[in-house]
This record gives sequence, structure tokens and C-alpha cells, in this order.
Amino acid sequence: MTSQPGQAPGTSPNLFLSPFMAQLQQQFGSFDPNNVQTRRRGYYSFVAYPAAGQSSFTFFSTTVGQSNRQLTNIQRSGHLDNPLIVKAIRTRWYIANMNELAWSGLDASTLFSDIVAGLFQVGVMRVIIGSKEWLQLPCPFLYAPPGYGSPRTLTAGTRTALISSGPSAKLQRGRDAAFVVDPAFMIGSDQNFQVTIEYPSGLVPAIATTQVTGNAVLYIGIELDGIEVRPVQ
Repeated sequence: MTSQPGQAPGTSPNLFLSPFMAQLQQQFGSFDPNNVQTRRRGYYSFVAYPAAGQSSFTFFSTTVGQSNRQLTNIQRSGHLDNPLIVKAIRTRWYIANMNELAWSGLDASTLFSDIVAGLFQVGVMRVIIGSKEWLQLPCPFLYAPPGYGSPRTLTAGTRTALISSGPSAKLQRGRDAAFVVDPAFMIGSDQNFQVTIEYPSGLVPAIATTQVTGNAVLYIGIELDGIEVRPVQ
């Protein structure tokens, strides 16, 4: 049996795509599972987290043209390039300047406090496709962490003693920590979708006000990891 690009040798595309045949036929009008390409594909979106907090954050609404590729790879607001079978979801974050030299022994001088006792410990993630809510996940930064490698934690130390920087922590990055979507769901390229992280209990201000400032914005992000389906060119 001949495999399509992105398909494991010896497997049938019918078996892999069969749960989504009706959606794909509606998407393409006429759909032949033996005449498509499947490949691993990820879409990501980051938004700024203000120091004062915010009740809701919407992802995948800002395009590359409106922003840049560090913050997103979406070409159309709320739409994908091709149908994507979502297999895993990850949350991420970054800040341009961790400012580790600012550690003074206070919670406000290190992001450790936000990771272990702040905004990353709460919230609700919602995935809406069209008008249907497909997923609601509490504490998304804990249950859908980056899941790419190993965690790194420093629990104590000072610069003056030349032991280490201030205490720091990262979200779980073990390979087995990713949030696997089972059963998977598909987002069609013609379907409008929305991913939000909401704080229904109230605003959660950043604790590390020394780091999270107007000049060093904290960004939180969502990544959709899955299998893209597209016709053979």
C-alpha cells in the first residue's frame, strides 16, 4: 500500500480520517481520503497579560499581519489554513526580560510567585467551534502545560552569595504532561473558532510587579497541535 505524505507506511488513510469523513466531505464537497496529504501542524497565539489582570483573554483572533510570527502564525482571524484534527493542546508563556537580578527576597521581584501561587494556578480554558463549545478545561496552565521537556526549579539562593539567582519555577515540560485531546476534534478551515482563558472568579493581578511592567510585557499563549488535512497539490 502506498502511503500519502505525512502518513505512516502501511496504514490506510481511511482508518485515520474515517471519524471525520462527514466533516471533510462538507468542507471539500467531494472528498477522496486516498487523495489527500496529512501532516503534523501546530498553530499558536500569544496575548499580553496586563499587570492588573483581565477577566478574559481571546486567542487566535490577531493575525500575523496585525502582529508578528513570535506571537502567532494565524493568517486569518479565527480561521485555519486547512482542516486540523486537534490531538493536543498546550499553554505557554514568555516574558522578554526575566530580570533575575531584581531578586530582593520579595514576591514582587520574581515570577516564581505567579507560577506557584498566582495567575497560572487558576482560570478556565474554553474552545468554541462555530457556536458549539467543544472543551472546557479548568486550570489550563496546570492541566495543559507546555509538555516539551524537563522542568527546572530553583528554590533558593542569592546573587550576593553567588549560589544562584532568586527562586524560579516553570510549568511542567515533561513529554508525558501534554494535554491529549481524546477523542480528537476537527476545526475546518471554513469554521470560525475561538479559544479563551477566563478568570470568572475575578481579576488575578500579576504578583511580580517588578518584572511585569509596560516595558517587559508578560505573554500567555495557546498552541493547537494536530494533523492538518489538505488536498494533494
